[in-house]
Amino acid sequence: MSIRIWFSLVAVLVLGATACGGSSDEGAREPFAAIADPVEQGTAVPIKVAETEPKPAPTVAPASTAEPVSTVAPTPAPAEQPSEPAAVLGSGCGAGSAPGITTVAFESDGRDRIYEQVVPASYDDLVPMAVVLNWHGLGSNGFEQIAFSDYTALAEAEGFIVIAPTGLPSEEGRNSWELAPDQDLNRDDLAFANEVLDRVIETLCIDDTRVYTTGMSNGGYFSSVLVCEMSDRIAAAASVAALTHADDCAPSRTVPYIGFHGTDDEVVPYAGRGVSSLAPGQIVPLFELKILDEFTEFAVDAGCEAEPVITEFSDNVTSFDFANCVDAVTMTFYEIDGAGHTWPGSLVSIALSEALGLGVTTDEISASETSWAFFEQYSLDS
Repeated sequence: MSIRIWFSLVAVLVLGATACGGSSDEGAREPFAAIADPVEQGTAVPIKVAETEPKPAPTVAPASTAEPVSTVAPTPAPAEQPSEPAAVLGSGCGAGSAPGITTVAFESDGRDRIYEQVVPASYDDLVPMAVVLNWHGLGSNGFEQIAFSDYTALAEAEGFIVIAPTGLPSEEGRNSWELAPDQDLNRDDLAFANEVLDRVIETLCIDDTRVYTTGMSNGGYFSSVLVCEMSDRIAAAASVAALTHADDCAPSRTVPYIGFHGTDDEVVPYAGRGVSSLAPGQIVPLFELKILDEFTEFAVDAGCEAEPVITEFSDNVTSFDFANCVDAVTMTFYEIDGAGHTWPGSLVSIALSEALGLGVTTDEISASETSWAFFEQYSLDS
């Protein structure tokens, strides 16, 4: 059994067992209606919560008692001056850290915050690794996002780090990410994203020229915000099941970007009907946006041709490739016919999405694998 399938099956068993228990407030959470807190589960992967002070020692996950993980050799990050490795080593290099999934707890802006940290077995604390920031959907959390996006096994196989933070509750009490600076004056999620990245660079051996962002739904929206607001730190980006182009989006550099969205998404309507299962009977301006049009605006900002090359990727997946972008970057959008509010290709999403009322998950394309193959092409230096 491959390590990817093994990891995914463990996640399915943990999430599925909890989901079957039911919930008195189904529909209150965007991707998951009834999944337990990660601290209460604790059986899928080793978890360690670490309370940290400024400039902490790295949090170390306990050794796994499960099936041995893959021993893929680490992929060295490119360096402009190989003879001087110190030039590419971040402050966390040489500090030591064990592989596994760790829940890192810290204080930010007077609040207790956490993020999930996935470190592959191939990690070498003297060889900088790429990192993928992975943002959850409304009402979810970092632990659930790691499972739903099926990124753990991919990170293990390909040799990169995944960081999945948990957001603050919205006014309705659901964990979320803000999409505009004035959305909530009591929080600053853009500052938080930068702080998380700073902490990761300080505690792990990270190649800070290969930092990528992705996310699901509210997290997909948030990744599109980071394309505009953190272009000096984000080498490439991908959004799943949601994205939006702000009118004042003005990145300091062109960020290569891809998106995925199902045509039968009832949570974030693909065609911009304005009506969402999150707010029955209401017209919500955010949901009036047409997803492909929003992505096209990013492509036009990047100097691409406004009319994409349309290709039948598979029976139910169509790619929209925007050509001749500045700096030879790639802008591609994947439209998934008949798919719902789901993560394409994820075994967990395939197993649970219809039962959770999220619709069909395609197995014709993997959002995670496609995104990682896309990310690998880019760094801040290229």
